[in-house]
Amino acid sequence: MTTQSPAATHQQADEALIQLLTPPHPKNPFPLYETIQSAGKVHDSSATLGIWALFGYEEINQFLKRPDVLSGARAAALRNENWEDHFALRLHLKTMPTLNQPDHGRIRGLVTKVFTARRINAMQPMVERVTRRMVDELAAAAEGGEVVDLVDVLANPYPVAVISEVLGLPYEDGKYLWEKADTWSKIWSGIYPDEVLQPANEAAEELYAYFQKMSQERRTSPREDLVSKLVAEADDGRIDEDELMGIIMLLFTAGFAATTNVITSGVLALKEHPEELARWRADKSITPLAVEELLRHTMHNTAASRVTSKPTVIAGKEIPAGVHVLTMLAAANRDPLQFPDPHRLNLTRDDGPHMSLSGGSHFCFGGSLARVEIAELFPMLIDTFSTIEVAGEPELQTVMGLTSYSSLPVRLGR
Repeated sequence: MTTQSPAATHQQADEALIQLLTPPHPKNPFPLYETIQSAGKVHDSSATLGIWALFGYEEINQFLKRPDVLSGARAAALRNENWEDHFALRLHLKTMPTLNQPDHGRIRGLVTKVFTARRINAMQPMVERVTRRMVDELAAAAEGGEVVDLVDVLANPYPVAVISEVLGLPYEDGKYLWEKADTWSKIWSGIYPDEVLQPANEAAEELYAYFQKMSQERRTSPREDLVSKLVAEADDGRIDEDELMGIIMLLFTAGFAATTNVITSGVLALKEHPEELARWRADKSITPLAVEELLRHTMHNTAASRVTSKPTVIAGKEIPAGVHVLTMLAAANRDPLQFPDPHRLNLTRDDGPHMSLSGGSHFCFGGSLARVEIAELFPMLIDTFSTIEVAGEPELQTVMGLTSYSSLPVRLGR
């Protein structure tokens, strides 16, 4: 049960927010979320941090659905006075997370026409095949009680293998490009020191060149892959070459972050809730609800940034125009008003949609594929391994505003 803490002062809430946003990020941010929530779910930190922040489910849901709210990622990129000199930033500004209307709707409309629910459902046999291969490789690596790093052997390569199949590139190319995508994505945090920007520029140029060559090949010899479909739609003149490359690079780069996090954090969550693991092992029919609960429960330090285009009232508080607003999605996922007993993993929870894939017009369009991946992988892991024991200290990292594990040593039992 969630206990009621004394209401925090505004200064205490500010101090908690600073802790949340300053590296190294806390391994357990939820007490800090609760401190801020007790002072109010709409928090004005303009005097200290120059931002506002939202911490409640209803408040965030209401805010993200407003059509007049602008991309915070775009505002952050344009604040860099030399953004035009950096290829990584120029391309970033062509991708959906940084676009406002009408460009966002134009690009998203093309992607949703190609990346349909029907097409994603048709990918299920491919995802099952890739999942079986990756789980078999994990079992072979862990044979004889060997300690394996779940991140290196499964959590990173699995979604890369799937998105490589979806886009139509060889898995070996996907593994190589994953490192480039990881480097480029570090600018998505909105912070651009030279040690981040310069490698990101080089990585973005290499990704662009690879996918441009691939797109040109698909124009002359189309296949049954997503790049071929995107090229066919793009060639009617609705988008330019940079926008097409931005779509493909975003699909590849964003195609693994959420799944990688759910694999590692989900395994740990099931270890902490053995009764839920036993329930899932006994009844696979709960898988659709279990997938949603893992997505809700495992997002620990996720935020989406927006900018107000005009004065905006949320929960009786007026946020001025032109203000950078952080919507703390992970805090919304643990809001007890929406999710009773929010810190408990409950694989049959059905309390409404979570915020792990954001909301409003900028919600994560790759969420459907992530759901298919998680729904295939976890039941297969549960059936293949009788035990999964943590065999070392997990290591945390923060990438693209998402706190996840960079290392998770485990020992597996058959």
